[in-house]
Amino acid sequence: MHTTMRQMFTTTFDEDDVLHQAREVGALKRLRDIHPADLCLAITHCAMGDETRSIATARRDFHAITGYMPEESSFYDRFTKGLVALMKFMFEHALSTATREQREVLAAALMGTSLIDIEAIDGSQITLPASAAGTFPSTNIDHGGVKLTATLSVLFQTITSITLTDAKTHDRKALKLPRWLHGRLLLLDRGYADHRLWATIEDRRGYFLTPLKSSTMPRIETVRSGVGKAHVGKPLSGDLRYWQIVDVDAELTVRGNGRRTFRVIRVPVEHDLPDGLTETVYLWFVTNLPPELFSPEQLATLYRLRWEVEQLFRTLKMVGRLDHLRTSNPDVIHTFIYATLLGMVLSHDLCAMMRRCRPDVEPSPYRVTALLLLNLPSIIAALGTQDLPAVLDAFEAALWREGVNPNPGRPYRSTVYARDLADAA
Repeated sequence: MHTTMRQMFTTTFDEDDVLHQAREVGALKRLRDIHPADLCLAITHCAMGDETRSIATARRDFHAITGYMPEESSFYDRFTKGLVALMKFMFEHALSTATREQREVLAAALMGTSLIDIEAIDGSQITLPASAAGTFPSTNIDHGGVKLTATLSVLFQTITSITLTDAKTHDRKALKLPRWLHGRLLLLDRGYADHRLWATIEDRRGYFLTPLKSSTMPRIETVRSGVGKAHVGKPLSGDLRYWQIVDVDAELTVRGNGRRTFRVIRVPVEHDLPDGLTETVYLWFVTNLPPELFSPEQLATLYRLRWEVEQLFRTLKMVGRLDHLRTSNPDVIHTFIYATLLGMVLSHDLCAMMRRCRPDVEPSPYRVTALLLLNLPSIIAALGTQDLPAVLDAFEAALWREGVNPNPGRPYRSTVYARDLADAA
């Protein structure tokens, strides 16, 4: 892993490249005692470290990394729109060069289909102090907030896009679709229940899978199972009699685009109750995936993979602790958010390297992220020196010793879901 790790760290924190980009985006007026590469490293370390997320903590981290303690005013004045642009560039650059490691089990399950990737999409709010509500309004009037909308490739285990808006922006408006979605399946939650969005995804040759809102009653066009064919032409409502698995084609109204036909399914799921009891819950989904390639049971299993993006937000909040920001300065807020995301991309890249080296070992994203932040300053300091091999040796040993799933007998849910899908294929 040495060569790949060295390339990742060198590419991300190369002093000449960062200095050039800092000048391009206006993050640097003149170079004195604070090099922008050291500044970005200190902010990234602070954004995901153990102490409070603040400019004061970042200044102390800068001192620990470089041995130089800048004046408060000199350091604080660096947090500008130019620095935001620089941190965003570093995050997007790391995102574009991240290792793409296929998950073999899931890839095998998709063999013979037209899918080339599965992407889980979700949004999560980051709470900010009330003083930030003017710039970043929230749905709660008592504080401000930022909404982070992430797209995570389930197959390649990497973040593919991030959008930042104020927390009051609706999930649908915060989602920015690429112009081409050929062969990509988007897993969406109820916040993206928009008929026009579904039609746009299909028009761009992509696929979607999302829960059907109970208030949505499309008109039945074709019945494959679960409801009498005598009900063709009727609304798919609670007044009809259903049995077990429902699989129909139904017509929905698309605002400004006429009517479109999508596939609607109902799948029974057993939920565990106390005292060893269970209950059957019926889940409704709407999709444009063809029935000849995916059964209703497989679609329900596919949707469970959306848990991956929820795990991403959990790690961001537990390790990155984005909710701990206590400032109303938009430049500071955006700088720390992009620094946190940069750290997450690097940790995802490390997890991908570990999977490639040892396919039988499942890395823990939470543990790998914590180890990365602990070792990042010493790794960057060793770049270009004779100490680098020893530093990377120690870091790699720590990854294999402490960065893997602590319960090897209990695979992560994403792996279990992928195996279920492969077995059903």
